Parts: sequence; structure tokens; C-alpha cells
Amino acid sequence: MTRKLLFIVFTTDSCRRNHAFMYAVDLARHGHQVRLLLEGEGVQCLREREGRFGELFEEARGLGLIAGACQAASGGCKNPERDVTGIAAGLELPLLATMNGHAGIESFVREGYEVVLF
Repeated sequence: MTRKLLFIVFTTDSCRRNHAFMYAVDLARHGHQVRLLLEGEGVQCLREREGRFGELFEEARGLGLIAGACQAASGGCKNPERDVTGIAAGLELPLLATMNGHAGIESFVREGYEVVLF
């Protein structure tokens, strides 16, 4: 039985973030439908795409697993020093804003995705 999972990555903790990406890639390679959504502090990982995480990020991106990033969080939540919208644009990652500028998850839930928070 295949599952549909939406991993919401809120964390800046590298161990938790890396595992979210590792789990997503592994599950996708085993036939499950997995999507990654970068949210809150988690969008800052766009600045940290080096080493092992850089490899995981590119693998997930290559498999089409990254649904996008929260538009409000990517904009730095009114803190220009935390703005990663330019990085997201350069990576052609969608900025999700269906919930008053924030990434909504209703469409994923409607499509049958189970939500997993990291």
C-alpha cells in the first residue's frame, strides 16, 4: 500500500532537516508520493545547500519532491536579513501563499496527503 505524505520542514536543526529530506527521498524511491514544504525557519535551509544537505536537497529537487516554500517565511517575516525569496526564485521553487500570504496545506489534505511536521 502506497502512502501520500507531506513533510513540513519548520526546523533549522540540521539533523532533523536532513532526516526529513532523507525520509522523503527514500519513501519516494519506494513508490510513495511525498512532498516537502519549507515553512517558517525551515526556509533558511535555502542558504545552506552545501555538503551532505546540498546533496539531499538536489536529490529531492531532482525527484520533484519540493512543493515549495512559504512566501511569508521566505520574505523573512518582515526581517530583510532573513529574506530568501531571491534564492527560491533562482532555484525555481514556488512560493506558496494560498493562506493570506502563507503556505496553506488544505489542497494537500484534500488530495489525501498525511501531514508530518519536522
